[in-house]
Amino acid sequence: MRRCCFGVVVLAMISWSGTASATWSVVAVDPVTGEAGGAAATCTPWAAAIIGVVPGKGVIVTQAQSNKTARRLGEKLLQEDMPPSAIIAAITHPEFDPNYNRQQHGIASLVAGGRTAGFTGRRTAAYTGDLQGTHVSVQGNILTGLDVLTAGLEAFEAAENDPENTFADRLLKALEAGAEKGGDRRCGDQTALSAYLVVYEKDDPPGQPSLEFSASQLIRGGESAVKLLREKYDCFRQEKTE
Repeated sequence: MRRCCFGVVVLAMISWSGTASATWSVVAVDPVTGEAGGAAATCTPWAAAIIGVVPGKGVIVTQAQSNKTARRLGEKLLQEDMPPSAIIAAITHPEFDPNYNRQQHGIASLVAGGRTAGFTGRRTAAYTGDLQGTHVSVQGNILTGLDVLTAGLEAFEAAENDPENTFADRLLKALEAGAEKGGDRRCGDQTALSAYLVVYEKDDPPGQPSLEFSASQLIRGGESAVKLLREKYDCFRQEKTE
């Protein structure tokens, strides 16, 4: 059998050094299955490492300046079943993070059926914003426009209505919808240099997700990293059914 995934299997990813950052992302939960996860893409090499998942509890993304300490506190508070809005208040308090207006956060929690919350600091780069739906939060900065976010949210919710779509399918479709609307404005038609997808099932141990992929295309003018992420994911799905 020909292997199409270039050696990439479930749990495979690319690790990058440096400051984590992202331009647009989607984080979500599925209260029926207990899954939690997210997807992100950016015109830098570091789409990974911005999403924190607490299995069985929820997911948080910290981006823009990307305060890792805020992400870790958010994970702790998710573990303690704190509502997303209260977590946002804690990690954006000026005494906790004096640079909170340079941050962007999104949270989806499995507590109480899938509540969500988001925050966009006033000093994040335009176009910047966040939107929440049922079980999902989308957020982005340095975007081509608001439609990157609206398309992502609509794609996730539309995919949620189709039982053929897995939770990972819905996350990836949301990321792709944002790319189709332009994604990161620094990348032009390429939309992203790196992209990331992660899913935890409710009983997965911390640090051991059921599914995790990264993709990168650091050559300017090359293929979108979101397209490469799709190819890796589709190959994994194909080999899983063979």
